[in-house]
Order: sequence, then C-alpha cells, then structure tokens
Amino acid sequence: MKKFIIMVFITGCLVSNIFAQSNTENTQYAVENLLIMPKSGMEEKFEAAVQAHNKKFHPDGPYVARLRKIEYGPNAGWYVWIFGPTVYGSLDTRPTKENGHSLDWSTTIDPLVEEYGPTSFWNFNPGLSFGLDLQKKSKYQEVWAIDLKPKQYYRFKELVGKLKKAYESEGKTAFLVFENNLHAKNGPDVAITWSFDKFGDWQTDPGPKSTYEKLFGAGSWQSGMDEWMDMINGYDSEIRSAVE
Repeated sequence: MKKFIIMVFITGCLVSNIFAQSNTENTQYAVENLLIMPKSGMEEKFEAAVQAHNKKFHPDGPYVARLRKIEYGPNAGWYVWIFGPTVYGSLDTRPTKENGHSLDWSTTIDPLVEEYGPTSFWNFNPGLSFGLDLQKKSKYQEVWAIDLKPKQYYRFKELVGKLKKAYESEGKTAFLVFENNLHAKNGPDVAITWSFDKFGDWQTDPGPKSTYEKLFGAGSWQSGMDEWMDMINGYDSEIRSAVE
C-alpha cells in the first residue's frame, strides 16, 4: 500500500493551458491522481473508455484529465488517471453527477475495472520546473517519489532550482517538480519527472552534468550529488507511457 501511495502522482500527464493564466513562479497548481487496475484482457477497452470520458468531461482547461500506464516499477501494469493540473478553485466546481459525469464513469469505465488504488493529491511547482510542453509531447516519463530527511526541503529547493536552470539551458528534457499535499508516515515528500521518447536515449542519458558545471563551476555536479544523497532517505522510481 505504501508504494501505491508514493507512486501515484501526476506526472507524465501534465498537459493544460491553465498555466497561461499566471506567470507567477510561486503559484502552485492542484493535481489529483487515482491508481486503477483494469480487468485482465480488458486493457484496450478500458483505455478507449477513459479516453472517451476525458474527451467529454475533461478536455484541456480547468478540468483537464489524462491517463498514463505504468510500464516499469513497483506498480507496473497499473494505470494512473490524473485530474489537473488546475487552479485550486476548480476543485470546487469540477464535473459531478449533476451533469452526467458520475453516470458516465459508472456505466462505461467502472465495469472494466478490477481494482481501484489510492488517490493522492499534489502541488505542481512551476517555479522549480521546466518543460511542461516537452512533457506533454513525450512518449515516456521517468518518475521519482522522494522521501526527504526532516527539515531538508530548503536544501532540496535550492538544488532543484539549479537543476532546473541546467535543463532549461539545454532545452531538451522536461524537469518537473511536485510537492506532496497529503503527507503519510514514511511516505514521499516531493517528486520529480523527466521526459524521454526512446529507451536508448534514456539508458545513455548522463544528466545535465556538463551544462550544470558550466553554470555553477567545476566540481559542482559531484558536490550537488553528494548533497542530494545527504538530504534524502530514499526514493522509488517508475516509468510511465502516454495513453492519450
């Protein structure tokens, strides 16, 4: 159950024009995530049903939703249905049973579901992130759910701020940062996703070491990695593919 909780979060799904509403780096956006396991042999029908539901009730905008499949990691075989990113006020006016939303889900999707996992709730932090559009277009996402040591968020924020500048300077890979809104004992505090399209590229990707050291000096990459290991208790990772 712990691994379900720590791995269910937005990630690869971050596709919304809602971010045009604000250029404030400190603005945060709500993201809800639900793990779903379809019945055996019904995966294609399940994907089609969710895509049709999302097109009808959750197109791009304040109520956007997307579906991702977990290909590798502790939750391989599960799907993640993601509501958002959206401004928090949209949570109060989201589609409900009054407009047919609940009936559509219960009649077209629920019969294809074997099991529902937990729902999680995260902040997307655009001020620490780069490449939302790259993430939107990517075929795959690598996701890390990270357990920080106590009182280490300020160090995490400083380090990922530097990483963002490096990824932004290269302009090739999405680097998105999230913060857990509903903390659990021994659960993750923050999460990061990266975009990629080919496993060959993913396997040989060294990270932005060269660019990072151009920005912050020789040896800064190793110093940053040493600091990273000092500030975390650990992390879980997975790879997701885009269904829609």
